[in-house]
Amino acid sequence: MDVPALLHGAGGFVGTMGPRVLQSSRDGALLRLAAGPELHNHLQGPHAAVIFGLGETAAFAVLLEVFGDLVESGSAVPLIKTGQIAYSAVATGPLLAASRLVDDESAARASLAERGSCSFDVEVLFRRESDDVQTAAMIARMALKRG
Repeated sequence: MDVPALLHGAGGFVGTMGPRVLQSSRDGALLRLAAGPELHNHLQGPHAAVIFGLGETAAFAVLLEVFGDLVESGSAVPLIKTGQIAYSAVATGPLLAASRLVDDESAARASLAERGSCSFDVEVLFRRESDDVQTAAMIARMALKRG
């Protein structure tokens, strides 16, 4: 599955945000968000909702890298169940989001086969591109349901 092409051509909210995939593999993904003024808050940086959206998108990129075979075949539908985010510094300028699967892939696949659904965590760390300061951390609880 060509995750960068899929996300770069996305419509809807992801298309409006405009994140770019810098790296994407089974080991994790790195997305960059330029976050123009239309996405800013009162502090002139990306709005908290935009940061959350970037995190969900980064988690989705990892989901597609690890479980893309199931999604592409139509045997699984991807969803986000929950997202827990903690903001630690003001995000200004371009923002980077690094995501990685933190649960066991084999257990998730077995659960999907046995129960028709599975859940797993993806960690997302956000940092300012300008000075590499971490601005937030997120755990996205992702899910697959039998298609």
